[in-house]
Amino acid sequence: MSVHKEVKTVLSERQNLYGDALENFEIIGKVWGALLQRDAIPPYQVALMMDALKTVRLFKNGQHLDSWLDKQGYTSHGLDIATR
Repeated sequence: MSVHKEVKTVLSERQNLYGDALENFEIIGKVWGALLQRDAIPPYQVALMMDALKTVRLFKNGQHLDSWLDKQGYTSHGLDIATR
């Protein structure tokens, strides 16, 4: 999958801040699952839910470039995780 240059920059910055996406999404899935009193949410579904969050924000402000880049990043991570 071709990822826009700016998205690659954002993904690299996030990796430096938060570590590996799969590990991070696994932890988020465990926390969300615990909060919902259910099993952990799979990492690829975490990516989809984060994408949905950015979609909702873009409905409010469709001009916010960071949200567009984040959506592409979450989609890229989701695809990578789902196809490992």
